[in-house]
Amino acid sequence: MRAKGAECEALLSGFVRSCMSIELGGKDGIMLGLDCQSEFVRDHIEALMLKMYKISPKYKDCGLTYVDCDKLLRILGITSPDGGFEICAIPERHAECASAYVRGMFLGCGSFSVHGADAAQREKTGGGYHCEFSFVSESLADELTELLERNGIAVRKMIRAEKYVVYAKDSENVGNCLALMRAEKTALKLFDTVVTLSVKRDVNRRINCDLANMTRTSVAAVGVTDAINYIESTVGLGTLHPKLLEAADARKNSPDASLVELAYELGISKSGLKHRYDRIIAIAQDIKNKRTER
Repeated sequence: MRAKGAECEALLSGFVRSCMSIELGGKDGIMLGLDCQSEFVRDHIEALMLKMYKISPKYKDCGLTYVDCDKLLRILGITSPDGGFEICAIPERHAECASAYVRGMFLGCGSFSVHGADAAQREKTGGGYHCEFSFVSESLADELTELLERNGIAVRKMIRAEKYVVYAKDSENVGNCLALMRAEKTALKLFDTVVTLSVKRDVNRRINCDLANMTRTSVAAVGVTDAINYIESTVGLGTLHPKLLEAADARKNSPDASLVELAYELGISKSGLKHRYDRIIAIAQDIKNKRTER
């Protein structure tokens, strides 16, 4: 129970830090406003606050507003325990519960997107893998960056619309970030998408390679066939060296066969057969040149 309580505290600390607004000096003491991204997040945080600290919000609309929160902020490690109001760095006890703490920050200011395994879905989502946290405070962004890197997740920081954004884009780091937050199903779905895309890319490369090889083979076969036919119609195939004649007959008898298939049939190497066909093409060209000179 203690470990579970520590994780709930770390989650609430991360959430409150990432989306809080504070009003000081009113009749209700320190007033804490929490900007929630959805009704699900709002209800989840409200339930955790009630369970852990027996407090309910004074106002509840698109977010949550709590009053007299001096003690709560000290418990969550957000302000110092000496009575002064100062936003503190991440307490080590919360850093040790990094999974829960980062999960809380994600609920407060995070977003995640991933393209699908098909082209239509990639076009719809803009492509790429993306997980980000958006802060109004640079110190919070720097602290999260350090915490994620301590857990083996490489992230970057940028400024967008006066906010400090910590983000990961490649599938490995996005997946590791999701796994750290214990979003196992989403992480597995991401890695499944990565594998699917990788397999599709490999298949497409192989198909393209096979098509290119077939095209080259077809062009080469046509060139050899034309040379053989030209020699036969001018000086006759009997003028060829026996080995060249053997190669010419093999091509004539199997016009659609590949070079490998013909080489196997003749009991020679592919390079050896190619050399013979190159000689046949050269002989045909030499005959054409001599007939042109006349």
